[in-house]
Amino acid sequence: MIIYPVRRAVTSFVWFVAALVGLYGVTLAFFWWFALPTLLDFQIMTALLGGGVLIVGAAGFVAYHMRYIYRVPRVGAVVLAGYLLAAGLILVMMWVAGSLLFIHPYDALLVVILMLFAAGVVAAIGYIQSAAITDKLASLTNAAESLAMGRYHVRVEIDDNDELSRLAAVFNAMAARLESADRKEHQLNHLRRDLMAWIGYDLRVPLLSARTTIGGIAEGLATEPERVKPYLRTARRDITALSDLIDDLYDMAQLDINGIHLQRTPAHIDELIEDAVAALLHTAEQKNITLTSRCMPGIPLIAVDVRQISRVLTNLVEDAIQRVPKGGSVKINAYPARNGALIEIIDTFEGLRPEDADAIFKLFFGDEDVRGQAQATVRLRLALADAIVRAHGSQIHPQRLGVQGLRLVFTLAQDGDIGNLNARGM
Repeated sequence: MIIYPVRRAVTSFVWFVAALVGLYGVTLAFFWWFALPTLLDFQIMTALLGGGVLIVGAAGFVAYHMRYIYRVPRVGAVVLAGYLLAAGLILVMMWVAGSLLFIHPYDALLVVILMLFAAGVVAAIGYIQSAAITDKLASLTNAAESLAMGRYHVRVEIDDNDELSRLAAVFNAMAARLESADRKEHQLNHLRRDLMAWIGYDLRVPLLSARTTIGGIAEGLATEPERVKPYLRTARRDITALSDLIDDLYDMAQLDINGIHLQRTPAHIDELIEDAVAALLHTAEQKNITLTSRCMPGIPLIAVDVRQISRVLTNLVEDAIQRVPKGGSVKINAYPARNGALIEIIDTFEGLRPEDADAIFKLFFGDEDVRGQAQATVRLRLALADAIVRAHGSQIHPQRLGVQGLRLVFTLAQDGDIGNLNARGM
C-alpha cells in the first residue's frame, strides 16, 4: 500500500497567495493612515508593493508550486534557500522604495544597509533552522539504513516536540516490533531444528528396537511360544510408543493451525493426580524410583479440560521418571492457592545433575526463549505440556533445587487466569 501526501481542499500555495494579498492591503492601509502620504507617494507605494507581491508570488509559484526548489537534494538547503529568497526580495524592494520615496540619497542608502543587515540575520536564522532539520533527518536516514540492513536494535533519539520527533517515536516503535518479530523468527528456527531432533530421536529408538525384535522372530531366533512372548511384548511396547509419538505430533500440528480448544469442566485436581500416579507407578517401580503424591486439603473445584490436564500431569511425571537415574524419587504435590491450585513436580536423587536437566530447565522460559541453546534432547511431550498449560492461562516455571533436584511448578485458576505464583516459593 502506497500512502501519498494528504491532498487538502485548500492547497498551501492558495494560502500563500491569500497571505500576500492580505499583507498588501494591510500595508497600504497602515501607510495611508499613519504616514499621511501625498497622492503621488501613495500611488508609488501601491505600485511598488503590487510589483513586489507579483514578483514574490511568481517566485513562489516557480519554486514551490512547480516544485523546482525540491530538486535540491537536501531539505536543509531547501529551507535555507527559502529564507535567502525572502530576504533577497525584501532587500530589492527596499532599495527601489528608498530610491523613489526618499529625497536624500543618504537616507535611502542607510535604509538599504539596515535591510542588508536584516537580510543577513534572516539568512543566519535560516541556516540554524535548516541545520537542525538536516541533523534530525540525517539521524532518521541513518537509522532507516541500519534497519534495512537487519540491525533491528537501532533507535533514534530526538527529544524535541515537533513532527520529526513524533516520526522518530513511530520509527522506534516500528523498529521494536521488527526486533521482536526477528527474535521470534530466530526462536522458531531453533525450535524447528530442535523439533526435527526430537522427532528423529523418539522415532529412531522404538523403530530400531521393533525392527530388531521382529527381525529376530522372523529369523527363527525364538520359535517356542514362551520365548516369542517377550519379543512380542517388546514390539508392542515400541509400537505403542510410536503411536503415542504420532498422536503428539498431530496435537502439536493442531496447536499451530487451530490452537487448543479447551472443554472445561469442574474437576478435582487431587483425583487427576492420583490417576496419573497410578498409571505410572509400575513404570517407576521398574526403574527403582520412588513415586509419591500429596494433595493438601482446601483445593477448590477448578474448571479445566480434564483430558488435557491429565496429559500434562502424565507427560511431566513420565519425563521425570525417565530422566532420573535409579534410586531417585519423583514427587507430585498440589496446594491450594488464591483462586485455584498450585501443582509441582519434584525429582531428586543422590548424585550430580544429569545434562538433560539443564535442557529441561531451559525449556519453559517465555519471552527469553533459549530452547535452541539446549545441548541435550528435550522431549516433545514437554513442549506439548507447556502449550496446554499456557492455554489454561498459566505457565510452567522451573526451579533448581541445588545440584540434585529440579522443580516444575504451575498454577490452575478457577477463572482461567494466571494464579498466585507467589505461593509456595513462586
